[in-house]
Amino acid sequence: MLQSPRGKAALYMILGALFLSIVPVFVKLIPADSGIPTTQKLFMRGAVATIVLAIVLRARGISLRPGSPVLLGARSLLGIAGMLTFFLAVEGMHLAEAVTINKLSPFFVLILSWIFLGERLKRIQILAVILGFAGVIVILRPGSIPLTLPAVLAVCSALFAGSAYTTLRALRKTDRPLIVVFWFSTAITLFFLPSVILGGVMPGLKSLVFLFCIGISGTAGQLFMTKAYRCAPGGEVAIYGYLSVLFSMSWQILIFDSVPGAAVFIGAGLILLGGWINYMSRGTTVKRDGGN
Repeated sequence: MLQSPRGKAALYMILGALFLSIVPVFVKLIPADSGIPTTQKLFMRGAVATIVLAIVLRARGISLRPGSPVLLGARSLLGIAGMLTFFLAVEGMHLAEAVTINKLSPFFVLILSWIFLGERLKRIQILAVILGFAGVIVILRPGSIPLTLPAVLAVCSALFAGSAYTTLRALRKTDRPLIVVFWFSTAITLFFLPSVILGGVMPGLKSLVFLFCIGISGTAGQLFMTKAYRCAPGGEVAIYGYLSVLFSMSWQILIFDSVPGAAVFIGAGLILLGGWINYMSRGTTVKRDGGN
């Protein structure tokens, strides 16, 4: 099974979900009184990845020249916006809530892939999208609790991330995953470098370790997810990305000693159900990308 494009995509997405679920853990572990701004965390996320990938690409003799600079630029800008809003949401919300809401991104991938890439959207997939958004409404409970800025940012992060991942479907024909992640990481580094120079702080040893862990886990997760979207249509592999919801709930309980509320479990259940319905509806479709 793992030799097929769909099997490889599933494995890559699961690994990507695991590594990316660790990123917000380290973001929250950095003490608020450390004075380290969000932009510095994002800078380290990009800088570590840029250095690691440059070494790997050089060792493999792969040219850094992009095949599609315009698409790579669009992917990078959307990814930066998604990452910035997500980090801000994580800093202002419980871990499980922020990650669960961010899991709207696969639904945005589904919608955007239908609009821009011509991937078919069935009626049952519309139901899946409705369930996904219903899950977020349950988590946010509008009317019973104030709609906070971090919650809005979490939804925005899902939209930006979904848009960024959709571009990966177009980039699969022009650029290798390593090239895509390298230029994305470079864009993050350069974008936040001025802010770090002007407003960054010297981290303590523990915070410095956490900053490096943000970069390392983020690099691994982004690379695996990039490879997953190259192996199969967005709607087929998105289901495995939902595992990050379960991972984040586990981290919140094990590391932060905080059990998510009933609304989070119910909302997460609706989102997971929507993802499962979408996946099952895709199961009998004919692949349109020649198995790439």
